[in-house]
Amino acid sequence: MLYLFVPLFVAKMVVMPGMTPVLTPRLDQKYFAYLHLLFKPHSLLKLAKHIFAAMFFFLSTGIYSQPPILKEEGKINGMSFRAPRLPPLTFDMVENINDSHANWVALVPEATLQRNDLNLRPDEKNDWWGETIEANIQAILFAKKAGFKIMLKPHIVLSDQEQKERNTPISINDKTRGAKWIGDFEAKNQADWGKWERSYEAYILELAHLADSLDVELFCIGTELRQSTVKRPSYWKQLIKKVRIVYHGQLTYSANWDEYAKITFWEDLDYIGVDTYFPINKAAVPSVKKTMKNWRPILKRLKKLHKTYNRPILITEFGYRNVEYTGKRPWLHDKKNARLNNAAQSNLYQAFFQSFWEKPWVAGGFLWKWFYAPQELLDTSFSPQGKPALEVVQKWYGQFGESN
Repeated sequence: MLYLFVPLFVAKMVVMPGMTPVLTPRLDQKYFAYLHLLFKPHSLLKLAKHIFAAMFFFLSTGIYSQPPILKEEGKINGMSFRAPRLPPLTFDMVENINDSHANWVALVPEATLQRNDLNLRPDEKNDWWGETIEANIQAILFAKKAGFKIMLKPHIVLSDQEQKERNTPISINDKTRGAKWIGDFEAKNQADWGKWERSYEAYILELAHLADSLDVELFCIGTELRQSTVKRPSYWKQLIKKVRIVYHGQLTYSANWDEYAKITFWEDLDYIGVDTYFPINKAAVPSVKKTMKNWRPILKRLKKLHKTYNRPILITEFGYRNVEYTGKRPWLHDKKNARLNNAAQSNLYQAFFQSFWEKPWVAGGFLWKWFYAPQELLDTSFSPQGKPALEVVQKWYGQFGESN
């Protein structure tokens, strides 16, 4: 039964300048509450495994043998990080985010919702190692060493999602009712909602406890789950209460651009999180002036929401690809028939920053996304790496928050 007490004595790394890591026990009341209210023993065993892995990683890599680099405070100039499919993850992969002048990093563990039983696939069976809890623990440690503040932002995807996007039949008992994207998932009855919610709660609470143990500054309780948040608000309100028992940092939720206005639990969180993939400009190569004009009514609605709940707006995701018509449906990532156009991406980023970054009620945001390695020469992903758009990002991030 020793593993039952691991969360009580879990280790917090205390690092003084020039010193090697020291483990100190944490005996806070929150861990007793955590034990009694939230987790079953088998979940604690999993958590203990992750914690011991983190301890081993601390000591074996020596990344905490020197004091972390400290960045100046400012706007949340964030970058979402994409870790590799296979290990290893290295410090340089994370530290290179500094090229963007970012001061925050969003780390994105990802779990798969199994269509046949509405349970989340076990983390160790994740097809992409960089999205596992193990990889995210390492990324947190490297990001801390590089001086970044961190948002942990879990994503859920549907099993066989790519087949659904291609309208290919899936020969299983599909309890998601054919959803092509997690935001469209809606359970058909109370029993199925319960299955999904229990599995999701266990996953979120495991991540919340890890985030607290590793001093993650901001935890996102979910991303673009627009059917669940609107139709099951009581579930989310009780989940937030449970998260706050085990996690003592700030909380947000990442709402889709067509979801944020329908959510009723913003007052229970610290930030109103919005993924701003609004259809903002239909032109092949959008102009900055026209795009800024199109942002005005959206900004007006966001400011009103900010005043209603007295919470800052946090852009939990924003991004554009370097292709023609990228402002028409910015969420699309299908590379078919996409003609490369760097000006389209640069103009949309410029219009976005000019519209949002000088607003005092906008806390900042996280650009989607930064890869662990440079992309191919003609890459048309959302990343600004190696593209003219990076200069736009550097200018605005450099102006509103210093990096090292």
